[in-house]
Amino acid sequence: MIKGNIGLIRRMGTPDEESLSSIESEVDRLSRLVGDLLLVNQAESGMLPLNLDRVQLDEVILEVLQQMHVLAGERKNLVLGEIEHVQIKGDRDRIKQVFVNLVSNAIAYTPNGSTIDLEMRKMNGNVQVTISDNGPGISAQDLPHIFDRFYRGEKSRKRNAAGGSGLGLSIARYIVVKHGGTIEVVSEEGKGTTFIVQLPILEE
Repeated sequence: MIKGNIGLIRRMGTPDEESLSSIESEVDRLSRLVGDLLLVNQAESGMLPLNLDRVQLDEVILEVLQQMHVLAGERKNLVLGEIEHVQIKGDRDRIKQVFVNLVSNAIAYTPNGSTIDLEMRKMNGNVQVTISDNGPGISAQDLPHIFDRFYRGEKSRKRNAAGGSGLGLSIARYIVVKHGGTIEVVSEEGKGTTFIVQLPILEE
């Protein structure tokens, strides 16, 4: 795409705004892809850098919700349910990255007018965060591969936004596991999808 737009600019002599915007968008996408691949490589080699500290998880969730409201606009309805004050030990930026990824995926894969619910509650020494949507769901065939590299699930869930790298969920799993937690997905075609993240609570 970049090469084609550059060729068009050369033929026209003067760069037009549409071509420049297209090139800029493609460069941004490639930059994200390179960054994601680097992160996956670091995680698989056990070299994923983490700055561990006390993290007030409820504050992180509220930040994510506020940020995602901008992305969703009036097209999707983000609803915050039960939320508790919980501290964990972790890398704040990486933990936020996990939930930004999960909520942005829900926004991208659900039709306009959909509702996306977030909840956070304590459970047996862990904190459980759930992100649920009432979108098209994921097929039973695709579900076992949801955290695989480059999985996008076009067969079961049509994206409303530009396709991502297909690495986001794989990265989210690496981060959660590195924090001693678990991440799973429950979904049924036509009935929506729920991601469940559990992380150990930091004992006082």
